[in-house]
Amino acid sequence: MTLIALAVVGVVGGGAWGYKAYAAKQADAGSVAGKDGKDAKTGKDGKKADPVLALAPVDIATAGPATLVQSFAVAGTVDAARQAVVRSRHAGTATGVTKRAGDTVKAGERLARVDSDELRLRLIERESTVRQAQAALTVADSARAQQRSLADRGFISKAALDSSESNYVSARSMAEAARSQLDMAKSAIAETVLTAPISGVISKRGIEPGERITGEMTVFTILDPTSLEVIVPVAAERVAELKMGQKANFQLDSSGATVTGALSRIIPTTSSAARTVETRFSLPAGSGVPAGAFLSGQLALAQSTAPIAIPRVAVKTDVNGNYIWIVRDNKAQKVRVKLAVGADESNPLVPVTDGVAVGATVLTLRGVEPNEGQSVLMPGAAPAAPAASAAAAPATPAAVTAASK
Repeated sequence: MTLIALAVVGVVGGGAWGYKAYAAKQADAGSVAGKDGKDAKTGKDGKKADPVLALAPVDIATAGPATLVQSFAVAGTVDAARQAVVRSRHAGTATGVTKRAGDTVKAGERLARVDSDELRLRLIERESTVRQAQAALTVADSARAQQRSLADRGFISKAALDSSESNYVSARSMAEAARSQLDMAKSAIAETVLTAPISGVISKRGIEPGERITGEMTVFTILDPTSLEVIVPVAAERVAELKMGQKANFQLDSSGATVTGALSRIIPTTSSAARTVETRFSLPAGSGVPAGAFLSGQLALAQSTAPIAIPRVAVKTDVNGNYIWIVRDNKAQKVRVKLAVGADESNPLVPVTDGVAVGATVLTLRGVEPNEGQSVLMPGAAPAAPAASAAAAPATPAAVTAASK
């Protein structure tokens, strides 16, 4: 039994010693790996490995030929080329007001009436004056005829005949003047009926039924919705680039809707303060853009074809010039490029003369840039399976197993 006990102690002591030696060896191996700068969690030179850059379809573009449109930004307010203001020439009370702002009217349609007591009394007075003048003319005409009969028989002198003729002419003039005054009074009465001078839409109504109207007061404003145009101020130095009929794509700021306008007028005067020239772009009928709305957009001047073009957002700049990021062999690569001279900065595409080939995949990432050589996962590609751990669990020595048992 003593021999058996010594044998067991020898086995257990040998196992413990073997485990300690193995652990020390693994620690030395880890220390050597640390010195070499390589382990399972770190990459080359002891730096952490870059994560795989997963891309969405909006993050990439393909370099290739494109049609570039040269343009510049324009903005202005919508107004109607044909509009009319209905004013009352006489004071009075508004009656018969049935139309409101937004209603459609036709040319000649009745909008309201001005009830004026002064004009009615004036008309009655003028009619009375005409009757008096007509009666005086009748008497003068009868007296002239009688004087002519007496003069023909030699009963009166020529002076008496001339006096009767003069009285007749004076009475006739008075009658004609009275009739003119009556016509003016009737015309003033007719002007109390307010009608639409053009067909269109009422954009503003300045009175309410029963309200007092003063002379030359604006009662209605009517505009023709088929004649809408955008009033755009353009810098004086760029007017030479404009041609009648040029198209501009406008966007309504409130809703984002787009509409195309054609250059129809250039006002040949320059604002001394802003050094701008007023231009007008006609909008198509039925565009649905309200008058007074603010539109902004781009005016197309010319177009050209570029052999290679890339999105402008992909171009980066540093002290050494312009560069872009491309994807090559599923790795991000930084490439220096040369842009075409005089490229339109307002165009979302920019022509490239050197540095990138047709068909290259260009990164259009915004914000943080990738690292050189960083792995890239293209849209729709399946991610790679995770690699097995380089540092597998060490095998347990037989002596440790025996000792544990």
